[in-house]
Amino acid sequence: MTNFKTKKKFGQHLLISEGVIQKIVDVIDVKEDDIIVEIGVGTGQLTEEILKRNPRILYGIEIDETAYPIIEERFKDYKNFILIKEDFFDVNLRELTNGEKIKLVGNLPYNVSSLILINTTFYIDILYFSVFMVQKEVAEKLIAKPKTKNYTFLSVFIQTFFNVEYIMSVPARFFKPPPKVTSAVVKLTPKQELPVSLEEMKRYKNFISKLFSNKRKMLRTKIDKDILHQAGIPETARVEELTLEDFLNLYRLEKEREID
Repeated sequence: MTNFKTKKKFGQHLLISEGVIQKIVDVIDVKEDDIIVEIGVGTGQLTEEILKRNPRILYGIEIDETAYPIIEERFKDYKNFILIKEDFFDVNLRELTNGEKIKLVGNLPYNVSSLILINTTFYIDILYFSVFMVQKEVAEKLIAKPKTKNYTFLSVFIQTFFNVEYIMSVPARFFKPPPKVTSAVVKLTPKQELPVSLEEMKRYKNFISKLFSNKRKMLRTKIDKDILHQAGIPETARVEELTLEDFLNLYRLEKEREID
C-alpha cells in the first residue's frame, strides 16, 4: 500500500480507519451465500474486511491499472475474490452475476458518485441493497425534502426507487489523502413496489430532468397547464416545491396524454 499513489483523475481517497471500515461491513451484513460487488477496490481495505466475513463471492471492480498488482498480491489466497479490471460504467452487472441478486458496495470516486448512483438504479431488479460512501453533500441530496436547497433531480430520482438511510458522517482525517469535504455512508434499499417500471425508468429520468432544468422557472413553462390543473398544482409553482407524489402524478398524466 505504501508505494501506491492515489490519482486525482479517479477521485481516489483511501479509507484508512479500521473502525469505520468495520461499521460499513456491519451494515453490509455479509452472509455466506452473498454475491457482493465492490465499486473501486483501491488497495483493498474495505475488500479485506468483506472477505474476512466470507461471502460466496466478491467481485471487485477497479479502473486503476497501478492498483492491480497490489490487489492481486493481497488477495491471492482468497478463492472467492474476482478482480474485474474495468471502468464500472463498462461493466454489465446482470451479465457479471448471471442475473443473481447482489449487494452493491463501495467508497465511490467523488468525481462520478452521482453518475454511479443514477446508473446503479437501472439494476434495481438485481439489488438487495447498496451501501456507498459518498460526499456528505451528495448524501444530503439523497435524503432531501421538498422546498430545501438540497432537493434536486438526484433526490427525486433516487427516492422514487429506494428507501435511503443516512448511516453516518465520516470526517476527512479517516482518508488518505484527506479529501476537502466530509463524507457519509448511505444505504439504499429498493422499494418493494416500484412506482415506475424498469422499462420506463429512462423515460421517467428524462421527465424529472426536464422539470429540474432552469430551476427558477415556473412549471407552466415546462409542462402543459391542463396537466398541472389535473394534478392540482398551481401554474406558478416551481419544481422544488413538488413532492414525490406530485412528480409521479405529473409523469402518469403526461404519459396518458401521449398515449391518447
